[in-house]
Amino acid sequence: MTLVTASAASAAAAPSHAVARHGRLARYGLLAWILVSLILLLCSLNPQSAAAESTLRLHGALHREGPVGIISHRGAAALAPENTLSAMRVAIDQGVDFIETDVQLTADGVPILMHDFTLDRTTSGSGRVADHTLEQVKRLDAGGWFAPAYTWEPVPTLVEFVDLLGGAPTRALVELKGVWAPEQIASVVDLLRERQLVHRVALQSFDVHTLRMLQQIGPEFARVLLTREWDEPTVRLAGELQVSAVGARTKLYDERPELLDRLRAVGIGSLVYTLNSEKRWRAAVERGVDLVVTDDPVSLAEWRGPAPV
Repeated sequence: MTLVTASAASAAAAPSHAVARHGRLARYGLLAWILVSLILLLCSLNPQSAAAESTLRLHGALHREGPVGIISHRGAAALAPENTLSAMRVAIDQGVDFIETDVQLTADGVPILMHDFTLDRTTSGSGRVADHTLEQVKRLDAGGWFAPAYTWEPVPTLVEFVDLLGGAPTRALVELKGVWAPEQIASVVDLLRERQLVHRVALQSFDVHTLRMLQQIGPEFARVLLTREWDEPTVRLAGELQVSAVGARTKLYDERPELLDRLRAVGIGSLVYTLNSEKRWRAAVERGVDLVVTDDPVSLAEWRGPAPV
């Protein structure tokens, strides 16, 4: 009689346990749905969310355990007139890891590809870039100084470079030169977002203020600290700015080689500029630098051998 009563009580309790378990599952499901909805809402409202963060910003993303990475300087400056679309096409054809270019503003605020602050060295014009409108710059010959075959090669805009890059299987390092207002930086960031190049373009500068503004305006983009100083404060600054890499000349790395290990330990890569001989490439590799900037990506690629898959 006691056994029958216990069984009956157990049977009677079973439905109530099932109901309670179902209730808990329903509550958990509701909480999960609310959490996912909030995440999706935040991502839709904020393009700078973690979900949009560049893969180049991942810890150690620019480290090279195998063959050194190749950064083609100003397109391919030894093979075509620097910072022209012809130079960019040469670099793309070589399958480099990154194309490096410099961007500054015309008098009417248009970003163009130009390293020098004056037009004299690489165009048929003269005077400060910032004193010329885009229309004036576009009338200049930016290729004839290099070779007759490139006569009347134009100065490209950043938009033209981005359009070329969009269909290419490579990435880019874009240096912002000179002084940029927040709204001017925002225009570059917005352009790269619109072209869906967050994972393929890193923005770099020597100017700490510019990097801080980039950190605020385009936090999802990878950033590179270019430096003329190489010491403990530089390593700390790189960590504070949350950059993906630090770029410096060989001499600086040679003076404090132990700091490269410190940099690598916190997930930050290293690049060295601008090396154009086998002797200097070998020294950089032996030093443990991750990426080499060169004017001659063809020769460096031949020396390096096949790129890592």
